[in-house]
Amino acid sequence: MVKPEQMSLTAHQHIQKYLESIHNTVISKEELNAILRLSQHLRVFGLLSAAAYVNQTNAQEGKVRSRILPVWKSLLGQLINSETPPSEEELREIVVQMAREEPAKYMVTWRKAMILSNHWNFWARAYSA
Repeated sequence: MVKPEQMSLTAHQHIQKYLESIHNTVISKEELNAILRLSQHLRVFGLLSAAAYVNQTNAQEGKVRSRILPVWKSLLGQLINSETPPSEEELREIVVQMAREEPAKYMVTWRKAMILSNHWNFWARAYSA
């Protein structure tokens, strides 16, 4: 269930957890751009596409992907399970299974991701260098 009044606090926790994972206290410009791109990707292509991007088997290595992947993996992983974020492969499998077997839950989770993305953007800007 999406609780709009709690989204900002949840997004703040996700950003804090990401910062802890990279052992830093500020978000770099590249990380901020990755968070902004996630928001756009969710709005245009959806949660399924974002989860698939994190676990692309034919991943094209490159600067953009290396900057985006850690941020997207952390935030989308925390969206699915804030206590124990899944691996890239688990994330994709969970989202694919949800889309196939529980479309209503998938839509709620996607909506939650889009709402959270606005708050992720806000908190990322607040913690940017």
